[in-house]
Amino acid sequence: MMKKWKLVVLVIWLFFLLFPVIFGYSQSKNGLIFSGLIFNPIDGFSYFAKMQQGKAGAWAFDLPYSPVSNNDIYIFTLYSLFGHISRILGLSIPFIYHFFRILFSILLFFSLQELLNIFLIKEDLYYKAAFISLLFGGGLGWIYFLSGELPIDFWVAESFIFLSSFSNPHFVLSLLVMSILLTFVIRNQHGIKVAIIIFFLSVILASISPFAAIMVGIIFGINIILSREFTKEKLFNLAVFIIPAGGIGFYQYFTIRNDPVLNNWNLQNVTQTPSIINLLFSFSPFIIGILILFITLWKKKIILENSTYLLVAWIVLALFMAFIPFNLQRRFLVGIYLPIVIVFWNLLREYFSTNKKKKIKFTIFVLIGIVLPSNLLLFSGSVNAIANHDPIFFMNENIVKAIEFLDNNAEEETVILANEENGLIIPALARFKVVYGHPFESINAEDTRIFVSDFWMDKLSDEQSRNFLEEYNVDYIFCEYTNNINNCPAITQSLEIIYKISNVTIFQVEK
Repeated sequence: MMKKWKLVVLVIWLFFLLFPVIFGYSQSKNGLIFSGLIFNPIDGFSYFAKMQQGKAGAWAFDLPYSPVSNNDIYIFTLYSLFGHISRILGLSIPFIYHFFRILFSILLFFSLQELLNIFLIKEDLYYKAAFISLLFGGGLGWIYFLSGELPIDFWVAESFIFLSSFSNPHFVLSLLVMSILLTFVIRNQHGIKVAIIIFFLSVILASISPFAAIMVGIIFGINIILSREFTKEKLFNLAVFIIPAGGIGFYQYFTIRNDPVLNNWNLQNVTQTPSIINLLFSFSPFIIGILILFITLWKKKIILENSTYLLVAWIVLALFMAFIPFNLQRRFLVGIYLPIVIVFWNLLREYFSTNKKKKIKFTIFVLIGIVLPSNLLLFSGSVNAIANHDPIFFMNENIVKAIEFLDNNAEEETVILANEENGLIIPALARFKVVYGHPFESINAEDTRIFVSDFWMDKLSDEQSRNFLEEYNVDYIFCEYTNNINNCPAITQSLEIIYKISNVTIFQVEK
């Protein structure tokens, strides 16, 4: 039976993860419809768009924010699966999205307990502090805000457990799989059943987070080196993990590189690591604490377990690899908050065991208290934005009705030209392609964005507009205007209106 304190923690955690969604739907009124997203809606809508493809019956991924189709490639299969489930069960895409986000979060809740049991004494003060820190903690980003730069613990969701669980299903699933595999590694579990589980988890992790798979593969190898036990069982587990992860990784890399559309998308998908000072603030006080405690314990010649050195190696390697100069370097920070928190509380326990006169409880409460504000600000900011009907979380009812009309009357894969805001929403609500709508997933994004902006500002000549529509193979122009229909670009005056509601009109482009 679950201990009472753990049940209380679970309820509080689920409240933070679910309340903004429930509150958001309660605020759908006065012509505004809640999108179902509570964090980073730009990427959130793109995940909905990927689910739309699965809902339509597809497994192969096709860039929805590009008028040009890529070759069949099997990436983002988790979201394709969610889309298929949505279709089979007749449930909405946002419902399936949040169902799995919460399901994976609950499973992670229990998986973290198993992992902590390895490093800390079950149910003691350090165990509870580490558990609460993992679930609710961030860093000192709430202080770093004063610099004017956005702190990592407010937006690099894959690094933090709360932020991942608050964000989307695949981030929290990555952390769940990493924690399970880490438990297998440290406990040196082996056998056919374990090998089958490792193989299955390797497939999942490589499919949803290749960089997490790379880190776990390295951890498998470092564990063998630290233990100096090159046994058949350990080498077999390493091979069982590497073979599927490596195969899937090479498949994704080479198929993307060999497809001109996806290669263009990949080159502009830049996720560079922020500044070192930002990183230190966002992972402190724990990361600074680790350095101080490690040096202190080393001077006292206190011997640590190999499992602790394993996590330290993870931290050092992840930080080093995060600064390798290439466009996706930040992805190596996936899950790094996990080893940082566990190592810190483990070292603090060792430190206080030799300094019992120190004020242990006071120190622990202060430490927990200073890592909570970032996520509390994030949560309150989301709720406040929803309460104020911030456009980033809400859609105009007329826009939704117009998209529904197209969904019922236009063919799938139809190319639609809309402004930037509606271009983001359209593929998320129906299986259509848009000329532009996402800063990373639209091909030649910056140039296309400028061209689309010029079109809507009516800066293009009639000939330029017609060439533009022909070049991007546009089927419909989706125009949302402020005062009257004459505010739409001049070229639309010669096009047939197929749908009109309030301040939204859809024009059909003659081929």
